[in-house]
Amino acid sequence: MAKLTDPQQAEDAAQRLLNDRMDYVRAAITARGALDEAREALKEAQKNDTAAFQAAVTNGGWTTEELRKIGLTAPEKVQRVQRRRKAAKNSTGSSTAGSQEQTVEPATADS
Repeated sequence: MAKLTDPQQAEDAAQRLLNDRMDYVRAAITARGALDEAREALKEAQKNDTAAFQAAVTNGGWTTEELRKIGLTAPEKVQRVQRRRKAAKNSTGSSTAGSQEQTVEPATADS
């Protein structure tokens, strides 16, 4: 590699390296924007699908069963994501939620 003695040459070389790296950031930002747009379009399409299906049942006089037989199933309900709060850890480091996750057998008439 040639020894750079001119500060401007060194700066130009560094800038070229940074520009190459920035191309990756630009591509990532573009891809993220496209993903966000696709998610919004999906939400809108799901909303329209649900409204159209409901209209067929409510206003069109179709039953859900009749539509299913035709091949049009009821739209899936959009699940809302709820984040659970992290359980406070006690002094031994085990979670208090662990004790709450025990399975309880249903009571039977024999009990």
